[in-house]
Amino acid sequence: MIKNAIIGLLALNVFYFVWVLVAGSAGYTAPPKYEEGVPGLTVLPKYSNKSYQRGTSGTPSSCYAFGPFDSEKSAQIIANKINGFGLWTDITNQQTMQTLNFLVYLQPFKSRQEALKVITEISKHEIKEYKLVESGPYKNAIALGSFNDLDQARRHSEYVRFLGYDARYTTQKKRKEVYWINYDEPFGKNVPVMRWAKEIDEKSSAQKIPKACA
Repeated sequence: MIKNAIIGLLALNVFYFVWVLVAGSAGYTAPPKYEEGVPGLTVLPKYSNKSYQRGTSGTPSSCYAFGPFDSEKSAQIIANKINGFGLWTDITNQQTMQTLNFLVYLQPFKSRQEALKVITEISKHEIKEYKLVESGPYKNAIALGSFNDLDQARRHSEYVRFLGYDARYTTQKKRKEVYWINYDEPFGKNVPVMRWAKEIDEKSSAQKIPKACA
């Protein structure tokens, strides 16, 4: 008796499953892709650097290195603007020596006492700045002022030499990292990189230098 009941329940479950599969799919209606009055969504492709145009693709173009920039951030801002024209860019860094100023000086004396004696003598003239170098390779030398302009340094050293002292001048430098933007500019694009550099820094001395295309 129980066995017959179990068989009957299994048969009923199979019948119900078949009925849902046939009747259910026949009556199913897919929801609309677009609802009236509501704009549909469009999936946009991801923007890749590979889509930027390069002059090596066959389009007549020129290749340039633009810079240098003291800040990588400034270089990246302009590179992004160039990318906005659909062009490829590459930022490279370079180690260089930056001129700080021009130092006028008297060469090291044999002793501190001799250097101090000379300082006493030159202080009687129209020399506003003088300092004894206490250590390093220029120990016992006398610094007579630093100048941002080479001509000023040269004139000051000539004046000190006129007073009878062997004044010299030298360039003081420090190592610095700068950044260049390499890019290809197809003919007719006229990317305004110089204007962009001035907008970031009015005193910008960035140059647009032609180079061989890779």
